[in-house]
Amino acid sequence: MFFDPFLVVFSFGVGILGAMLGGVQTFICTGFAGIVVYTLKAAGVEPTFLGGTVLNTLLLPAIIFNGSAVATAVAARKYPDKIEGWNITRSLIFLHDTIIMLVGGLAGSGGYLLFSLLSYIGLPADAGAVSMIIFGVIVRLTLSNGRKWNPDATQYYREQGWRYWVFQTVNCLAIASVFAFILHEAGPEFYGVGFSISAALLLFDYAGDGQKMPTTHQITNVVGVALGLTGGSIPLAIVFALIANHAYLIFAKYFNEDCSTHIDPPAVGIAVGTLLLNLIF
Repeated sequence: MFFDPFLVVFSFGVGILGAMLGGVQTFICTGFAGIVVYTLKAAGVEPTFLGGTVLNTLLLPAIIFNGSAVATAVAARKYPDKIEGWNITRSLIFLHDTIIMLVGGLAGSGGYLLFSLLSYIGLPADAGAVSMIIFGVIVRLTLSNGRKWNPDATQYYREQGWRYWVFQTVNCLAIASVFAFILHEAGPEFYGVGFSISAALLLFDYAGDGQKMPTTHQITNVVGVALGLTGGSIPLAIVFALIANHAYLIFAKYFNEDCSTHIDPPAVGIAVGTLLLNLIF
């Protein structure tokens, strides 16, 4: 059997927790939990419980983030004057609606089952990312009460011209190069810590003064995976991080920005990057 019945029930509660906290908030918690796990590893402690139960079940985005995203979309259909379906930064507690919480629970269990199935069949891409994409697409097609894609994206790219892509490429090169070098020096056991750091850094989105922390986990995740699959090649890690980041940017502009529900663009970047890496290496 590809799943654990206990974890199906456990994931139901985790999905409700996701609806209670908000999607981005849960992902920030995932980041800090990952940092703790890798810190303990560096200190010579094997964090079996934290790594297995907390990081890979309780705070697994395919479970807890899916719970938030699906519940938010349902809440937007039911309370269109109170919340938007794309707004995964809000706790849904303020609605005082048990049904919305239960929807989050069902999405959590569904996310776990799909993640487990994709892992079981050996999908050559990040199973968590693909699970989030599938749920996001289903929600967009069934629960959307507005735009399903952004028809203004092409005009935006025309107006920005080549400078936009140069800017994005330079930023990505900087992030990918720094993390590729650090993770390469840290060793294979720590290739995943870049993803955790990127997730935790999203906390600065709540720092006030209009600050906006760039989303980087699609870069750092693929850097770590690339280092592992290419024997520690820093140049290849940078190249595949660039591909993943550009996939993220294009998808975000066409299918997430100004749309009615959330389909996670970083998950798309991670799925594209890891798929290519697994197929090639």
